[in-house]
Amino acid sequence: MFTAKSLSRSQGLTVVRFLLLTVLLLVVAGVFLFQRYVAPQVGDFRVMLNAIAGTGIDTPQETTLKETLTIDDRLELRIFAADLPNARWLQVTRKDDVLVSRPRKGDIVLLKADADGDGRSDGRETLVAELNMPHGIELVDGWLYVAEQDAIGRVRFNADTGMAEGPYQRLLSGLPGGGNHWAKNLAMGPDGWLYFNVGSSCNVCIEEDQRRGTLMRVKPDGGEAHIYATGLRNSTGFDWAPWNKALYAGDISRDLLGDDYPVDELNLIVENGFYGWPYVNDFGDEDPDFGDRLPAGKSAIEPVLGIPAHTTPLGLHFLQHETLQQAFSRSALMALHGSWNRSVPDGYRLELLQWDADDRLTSKTLLDGFWTGSGIIGRPVDIEEDSNGHIYLSDDYAGAVYRLQLKPGE
Repeated sequence: MFTAKSLSRSQGLTVVRFLLLTVLLLVVAGVFLFQRYVAPQVGDFRVMLNAIAGTGIDTPQETTLKETLTIDDRLELRIFAADLPNARWLQVTRKDDVLVSRPRKGDIVLLKADADGDGRSDGRETLVAELNMPHGIELVDGWLYVAEQDAIGRVRFNADTGMAEGPYQRLLSGLPGGGNHWAKNLAMGPDGWLYFNVGSSCNVCIEEDQRRGTLMRVKPDGGEAHIYATGLRNSTGFDWAPWNKALYAGDISRDLLGDDYPVDELNLIVENGFYGWPYVNDFGDEDPDFGDRLPAGKSAIEPVLGIPAHTTPLGLHFLQHETLQQAFSRSALMALHGSWNRSVPDGYRLELLQWDADDRLTSKTLLDGFWTGSGIIGRPVDIEEDSNGHIYLSDDYAGAVYRLQLKPGE
């Protein structure tokens, strides 16, 4: 005879079995959909793990890099600092120390300048720690500014001693963090404002928070923050051309529309400009998911340069030093972090962008070979230069900062 208690137990077991079966079916369906629609477009799953968890490899030997990489004949490469996992954004002090943000470590590391001339950093110190995914860094008037994933903060920095002084303070809190594109760059513009990007939360969607998918700016004291330009899915790398102060930004376009579409972008940014995401891809194409929702009367500014799809432009740096400008006139360097959403990987290189006297733009590869055809030995991230014209390039996959310099006589 069934009692009320046994019936209750039986019903409970039925519910549990139903829930377990539902979970199992969802897992199976998820695996099927992933294998059917996503896996064929993933060239190397290690790249996805790097993006999701910051995993990587040990820094390759310098001899391996020199044997594997191809580099412009005018340049030579050294490993300035190795064994630096998750090395992301760079900033060079007036003493030529190199600051490196490591978001997943929550810290900023100071790499001491190469005083003995061997091409390598003379040591390292942790400058600031226990931050919330710190990424973009900028030095302004004795302050080190930091873009955490949800805030802009600063701490006093003494360039002579290479030390932070006093407490770290958050100036602008409550920024949207997390999601697909949490990383924020930070740079002082020629107008005296601090600019920073706020990436999208998704692959493609209409954001509830209007700050996502934009470039913003704020006063150095943390006041008057506002949106500067919109329709920018993930414009982490941006910089100003030294000859006319024009603002350029790379933008990483959406995924899952095939190997070669849509192109990533270089955009000329103007105040209140709209650059298409999520409604417009490439050079004016309607997005298949959201193109029909483009608000009436709104049109997108087209990119000034299409970059091969999914190659992931990150760091952008206009060359400043006189010797670099002589070798590479009216030029910027762009780090292509490399694809995950291609059946055959692409990117993993350093591009040279050059403007002629009429501001017509061309691109050529300066450093290549981190994707070897059978594996990955590095993923370029950010570019800076020092007072001697040395170029620094970070690599969050190999945990390194490289130094490129002109060969004698170049």
